[in-house]
Amino acid sequence: MKHDNGSIEIVTGSMFSGKTEEVIRRLRRARIARQQVQVFKPVIDNRYGIEKITSHAGSEFEATPVARSSDIPPLLKPETTVVAIDEAQFFDYGVVALANSLADRGLRVIVAGLDTDFRGEPFGPMPQLMAVAEHVDKIHAICAVSGEEASRTQRLINGQPAYYDDPVVAVGAAELYEARARNHHAVPRRPAAMPSVQPVPPGQPEFLGGVLVTAEQIKARVAELGAMITRDYVGKDLVLLCILRGGVMFLTDLMREVTLPHTVEFMAISSYEPGVRKSTGQVRIHLDVKQDIAGKHILVVEDIVDTGHTLARVLDLLNTREPASLRICTLLDKAERRETQVPVDYVGFTIPNHFVVGYGLDVDEYHRNLPYIGIVKPGFNIG
Repeated sequence: MKHDNGSIEIVTGSMFSGKTEEVIRRLRRARIARQQVQVFKPVIDNRYGIEKITSHAGSEFEATPVARSSDIPPLLKPETTVVAIDEAQFFDYGVVALANSLADRGLRVIVAGLDTDFRGEPFGPMPQLMAVAEHVDKIHAICAVSGEEASRTQRLINGQPAYYDDPVVAVGAAELYEARARNHHAVPRRPAAMPSVQPVPPGQPEFLGGVLVTAEQIKARVAELGAMITRDYVGKDLVLLCILRGGVMFLTDLMREVTLPHTVEFMAISSYEPGVRKSTGQVRIHLDVKQDIAGKHILVVEDIVDTGHTLARVLDLLNTREPASLRICTLLDKAERRETQVPVDYVGFTIPNHFVVGYGLDVDEYHRNLPYIGIVKPGFNIG
């Protein structure tokens, strides 16, 4: 049975709210109406089986696991009229265009996913999917603390609320998730809003338009990151892998705050050209890791992550060496510039889209020695 008009339906809410149960209910009704149904899920979701979606109540429906949204169109059958996508928060942002294109073709598209992550912040492509949908149903769970209506997902590590900057998966920690009401949802160390740009101190380079992060703020934040890394890697064979050259100052301060045994490695990678104020996207590896990292816990130490192309290349390469785990710690995260999704686990500061310099970051290979993070004036010719 074909639909006269295509549409997108979103089923969202916190964990334990019954999203998958509701999607399965709709799919079963579609089959009763003699509609042809196909269901897709991210391949990383293998909690209850690879080729099915399963609700916490035990309901099941057959599903096809895929790695990315672009894998779905070749798998669609000509007779399919209903397409469901479960755990959509784990998909790439191409899932938004895919849902729109399927609806434009007259298909009924049902999408389920978490609207917010454990921090209580928008999760992956879900906000965009909700914006383009004809129907959005946000359903709620029951708060594990108060019994009230719950709209948040609380992540616990070893029985304590996860820190804001905790890795997506904490190394060696016992994890638990609960549904929580807003007033019982705790995220320790949630960063305050980035302070306003401060004036440049006298005698500093004239190309600076302001100080974005002071030396004092950097010192305090590096100490916090070191404490978290120390907590997470107890008993692990930890390697701090510094990305040269920008990460050197960050590494030397960070390793003093990591108070457990660890080794250090280096890679030299470039994606910027002299005089260019943004990443070219062309990644060059100039120096590779020397030691065998198989079975070791690798923490990549970066100065800044913006488009994600550089780190994606690094992760692809390092994963072939079969480390026990592979995580990222960056001093600066220019999240609004992201073009390739990479799992950044520890973040010093999330910053706006400025060209920045200092504390290891350069302008045409100079001024890495500035003790703060400064903003380069737009269009300023330094040479």
